[in-house]
Amino acid sequence: MAKTNLKRETTIIKCEDYMLRGYDRPSELSQLLGIAYNTAREYIEIVKIRWENQGDPTKRESARAKLIKKAEEVIKEAWVLKSNARNTSEKVSALRTILSAIERLTKLHGLDTSHQNFPIVMSIAIQRERELAKIASEVRQLPETEKLNALKMIKDKIKKRKGIVKAE
Repeated sequence: MAKTNLKRETTIIKCEDYMLRGYDRPSELSQLLGIAYNTAREYIEIVKIRWENQGDPTKRESARAKLIKKAEEVIKEAWVLKSNARNTSEKVSALRTILSAIERLTKLHGLDTSHQNFPIVMSIAIQRERELAKIASEVRQLPETEKLNALKMIKDKIKKRKGIVKAE
């Protein structure tokens, strides 16, 4: 009986750790912890009650701040990987990582955690990627001199944007 309680408590502690990382849905936690959906839901409630009863939330907030910083680092690194990608598959993979990290950040910040909007965000991102692919295809078909002019124009716009961002 004592082993069962110890195992349960260990799983609840792991559940709390995952919740601090932004995993807050029973379906996610049941999969990560290898437990039933209803058990995950019960453990979420136990963790929330414990948090409410804790006198000093600074430890939890400190852990959350570290996880936020890590997610932001993942996003930065994924943008570098996307920029240096050799093919479309690598770019798509990096973009998925970015979207996943952004979703995690919204959870960690306690922002909109409804996942109803996520498919819309994904469809917008996919639509933009398709538009960019279409433009790239059109540019590839241009004569060489026009390609160089288009490329110069794009580089100039990027430089102007960077200047605007730095100026702010």
